[in-house]
Amino acid sequence: MPLTDDVQVRRRRGIQEAASELRRSQILLAAAEAFSERGFNATSLRDVAARAKISHTGLLHHYPDKNALLEALLDDRIKGAGDLHNLNSGGGEGFVRGLVAIAANDEQHPANVRLLTTLTAEATSPTHPAHGYFRKWHAEALDLLAEALDDLDHRGLFRGPMSTREAARYINALREGTHTQWLLSEADFSLAAEVRSHLRLFVNVDL
Repeated sequence: MPLTDDVQVRRRRGIQEAASELRRSQILLAAAEAFSERGFNATSLRDVAARAKISHTGLLHHYPDKNALLEALLDDRIKGAGDLHNLNSGGGEGFVRGLVAIAANDEQHPANVRLLTTLTAEATSPTHPAHGYFRKWHAEALDLLAEALDDLDHRGLFRGPMSTREAARYINALREGTHTQWLLSEADFSLAAEVRSHLRLFVNVDL
């Protein structure tokens, strides 16, 4: 039976969608490199387009402005990490083990650690376009970790000398500070081992 016109149209659309997805991935990679090296404010869309080997107009077809590009990049790097390690499944034990897994993954991708560290520092300014994004992200991260510690507390697996909320803030601060030290020391210690040690101060879980 011969192929119908409808089948041919769907096949062409699939190829085009795959090409667009590949191009978006190339643009995000170029943006990550540029933002981590120069920061968001000092990078132009033309800089990103040149790195991605695409025209400025071609980049605008996928991301209409620099803020849209930044948001897509943050979603890809931050949400993607949480989804990869299933932080929202497995209860408190699954969550804290996921934090160690993320740290181990970060060790393999120092460029991503540098990117988020740079953007977080920039976004402390209220005028930065990602200021609200990072405020929300940090608040959600705090809430999720506190909920995980609450779950462990209810099961007798939390042993912190402070409340679960205070412990969550302390652990998050340790994680962020450790990332900065790791970058400055040129990765001469294990991120995963450090995060594991921090968590063991508060939870009685096999990590």
